[in-house]
Amino acid sequence: MKYLRILLAAAMGATLAFGAAGTTAETYPFRPIRLIVGFPAGGGADIIARSLGTELGKALGQSVVVDNRGGANGVIGTQELARSAADGHTLMLTISSHVTNALLYPKQPYDALKDFAPVSLVASSPFVLVVNPGLPVNSVAELVTLAKAQPGRINYGSPGNGSTQHLFHELMNLAAGINMTHVAYKGGAPMMTDLLAGHVQVGFTTPLFSQTYLQQGKLKALAVSSRKSIAQLRDVAPIGDTLRGYEADVWYGVIAPAGTPRPVIDKLSAEIARIVRTPAFREKLTAQAAEPVGGTPEQFAAVMDGELKKWAAVIRQTGIKAD
Repeated sequence: MKYLRILLAAAMGATLAFGAAGTTAETYPFRPIRLIVGFPAGGGADIIARSLGTELGKALGQSVVVDNRGGANGVIGTQELARSAADGHTLMLTISSHVTNALLYPKQPYDALKDFAPVSLVASSPFVLVVNPGLPVNSVAELVTLAKAQPGRINYGSPGNGSTQHLFHELMNLAAGINMTHVAYKGGAPMMTDLLAGHVQVGFTTPLFSQTYLQQGKLKALAVSSRKSIAQLRDVAPIGDTLRGYEADVWYGVIAPAGTPRPVIDKLSAEIARIVRTPAFREKLTAQAAEPVGGTPEQFAAVMDGELKKWAAVIRQTGIKAD
């Protein structure tokens, strides 16, 4: 009888656990949701996360609390997500460096693809290719011609080895068959200071950050890195118009810990897709020079897989290493 009672208790516990798991998926969410951002407050990822969190909270009937865990180019926040319960109550708004970090930092404390479940892309945003006015070029074609005539003599700056801007520049070097010299800085601010002073001639900046300098004539915009032009710079053509096939965006997407129930993932994905289509949210993204994306978990997974292959090839061919 003693062993029978133990077996019955174990069976009942398993039944209750299974029922609880099923209820969690069906009644999700049943408590506030934490949305991790791997960067400090005030940046583009943080602003998009807070806008999304507000709308997602309204849709799901629970508050969404943004938790900034900046450091190591997003690795610290991502590690926090990997340690969290896979119940949909801890999510992360990540960016495209989530994939490139996996290539540049092979000893990360998690697997960038296997340890997380893609939920939905949210938005994408390009960089602007700018030059110091002292460089006698006014288009990507002219820059390529000059770089070929003066191999290694044109310097481009980036916020550091392995940074997104570094990768975007090296992709352009490969696409154009040119050799511009990389100068790595300890962040975007000192890079921009030297670009304005002419110590480096070329750089990638965000549309918002470059806008004032472009209006004042302190920088010249040659192109945007995206497949098509953007609203803030309608007269600035994509790099791909000159270098066929070139396309490089910073994307923003929501991920969850691996093992999060599929019904929870689907519910979140559907709500995010609905939110990014609304005029109000689109307007908020436009203010950040970003475009709404949305999409299914499978589409997001395909994007990450494609990005992994694309940047792995660039890193392999150029020998890029992170700081």
